[in-house]
Amino acid sequence: MSELILAGNGPGELRGWVMPIARAARTAAGDGTALTMVLTPSQFATGREAQVVRGWGLFDRVVDVSEAVRIALGLRRLTHAGQSVVLHLGGDLWFSRRLARRLRVPACALAETTLIARRHRGFARIFAASPAVATALVEQGVPTEKIVPTGDPRADMIGRAAPPPAAETAPTLSVLPGSRDRLFAFIAPYFMTVADRLAAQMPAVKVQVIVSEFLSGDVLSTVQRRVAREWPRLAVTWVTGDAASALRSSDLAVTIPGTNTLELAYLAVPFAVVVDLEMLRLAPVEGAAEWLLRVPGLGASLKHVMLERRLRRTSFVALPNARAGRPLVPEWIGRFAPEDLAKRLAELLADRGRRMAIRTGLLATFGGPGGAARAIAESALRLAAAQAPA
Repeated sequence: MSELILAGNGPGELRGWVMPIARAARTAAGDGTALTMVLTPSQFATGREAQVVRGWGLFDRVVDVSEAVRIALGLRRLTHAGQSVVLHLGGDLWFSRRLARRLRVPACALAETTLIARRHRGFARIFAASPAVATALVEQGVPTEKIVPTGDPRADMIGRAAPPPAAETAPTLSVLPGSRDRLFAFIAPYFMTVADRLAAQMPAVKVQVIVSEFLSGDVLSTVQRRVAREWPRLAVTWVTGDAASALRSSDLAVTIPGTNTLELAYLAVPFAVVVDLEMLRLAPVEGAAEWLLRVPGLGASLKHVMLERRLRRTSFVALPNARAGRPLVPEWIGRFAPEDLAKRLAELLADRGRRMAIRTGLLATFGGPGGAARAIAESALRLAAAQAPA
């Protein structure tokens, strides 16, 4: 029996990479392969990942973060099938490689950037999320034979784009306020203020909030009660089920930066990304700096300064724009009065030609064939099967 050990954490990686690859592995190998999910330390995690992943019913076992750390440090053993492989799906490359060494099995990784180039020796196989990444990895010294161009599994998770909604007098605006409790509790009411101002300009507009499964029920209920109390005339649909179908029916979406922007891109839903600078104190920082900034006394002010500097050095905050190297979707960065954002959204909703141009650009860049999840799962399983039985 072989075993596929997936390592990663955080809502974006788990939904966009882990879920479709685990499904593909189940389809490819059936019950002849064990699937283990190891949740690794991540500043982007919500704390509900173990509960959510167990609810998917895809894994034979789920190892939580505290146990994963003990295993990586050699304080605890993880029994596994003799023919096993670790598949890195986001997070710290060092941790995934350390885990593989402890288990004495090979490691492979999915890469959407060239960060792995400096640590490629610890990985037997690297799955490139795009041809551009594959080319860049070779240019940075990664052996060609180690790289497998597969595409991005998110396309398999979210499905393909649907035809655009018919032109109507009652347009639908989808709001994506994030998947972390602290962000959602701040950003959802902020966007509802904007939606209320928008409804004053476009009374027929329909508003739907896409609710992440990684949010806690208490936070969601608190926000829903606040919205009902403060904006009683605003008709809001809270989508807690099939987000993809709801998004396909959208004329426009508004969101914050994150992997959700790629999901919207694969669906070819016209959208705008908002970064109100007041949000920065709530945004997580990549790398060790996030853990340092959680030390009492350092806090939000230093984080605000760091993120403002990063914004000035960053060409694009929306991942589709960054991947394309050009502005496929609008990015609104600054300090905005709700009326200002409402006006911008109203202008986009009224301009079908502009929205269709955004859709066309997204389809041209992200409308290729899927199959990445299956390719990654099957390649990783072959690597596991090639190991000598224990």
